[in-house]
Amino acid sequence: MAYPSLLFKLLFYTALGAITTLAFLPNYDALPPLVNISDLLNHAVAFIVLFMLLKMAHPKLVLKQSISFLIAYALWIEAVQYFLPTRFASWSDVLADSVGILIGYAFYKLFYYFNTKRLQKS
Repeated sequence: MAYPSLLFKLLFYTALGAITTLAFLPNYDALPPLVNISDLLNHAVAFIVLFMLLKMAHPKLVLKQSISFLIAYALWIEAVQYFLPTRFASWSDVLADSVGILIGYAFYKLFYYFNTKRLQKS
């Protein structure tokens, strides 16, 4: 069981690094069209993925800790962007991040529910 946890930790921290890098790029509009669909949609999807990977990488974290960490991360990104000359901070981004966290929680619970059901059948 240690190997999947190690894999999810690697995936989580890689995603965290990639999202941080994208958040601080000077010219976000220069991203390829596949990535530059909608800023708010990108935020929500990023935090859906981050929540699910965080819960799989660190399963002992309680829900409050997971949500608190990701909200603090979202606020940190916006605080840094406030001081960058090529970026700007936005409360709508934090709201989209929060919605992503909630959706990620719902997906995680569904995944856990169906995985538990599958294991009970075997």
